[in-house]
Amino acid sequence: MSIRVSNPAGTHDWHFTSAPGNSATSTNGAASVNNVSGVADGFATAVAHIFDAIKLPVGACVVGGGFFVETAFNTTTYAVMVGDATTNNRYLASGDRKALGYTALVPTEFVGTGEEIRLTITPTGSTATTGKATLRVLYTIRNRSNESSTT
Repeated sequence: MSIRVSNPAGTHDWHFTSAPGNSATSTNGAASVNNVSGVADGFATAVAHIFDAIKLPVGACVVGGGFFVETAFNTTTYAVMVGDATTNNRYLASGDRKALGYTALVPTEFVGTGEEIRLTITPTGSTATTGKATLRVLYTIRNRSNESSTT
């Protein structure tokens, strides 16, 4: 299974092959990624997996994006939410996203103070051993006249 989190500053790939937690690599070579509690998470269990995925700059306002399932997840359900630490479903309410397809994020006109985009994934039934998705977040920065951002 692979989850790719894309943003203008780069792409973070977490690849899980075979059984999750069994043979896994990330862009930094680790077998798992740290969740919001700072604990290494290799998607080895069918519980909620919560990650602060994309750090937004101060003044950022999400204007679009979406969750793209490129390879279906082989689990009973694959609930996905996108938000932040204050409101975990600010941009995408929980829903089963195991099938191929695209779900648009909902722009809320919320202007952030430097929060991170939080991705919550909760599989039910068995742990998914296949699947690939991309979370893409598009944002603007208020009161900014230049398109470059160091964050």
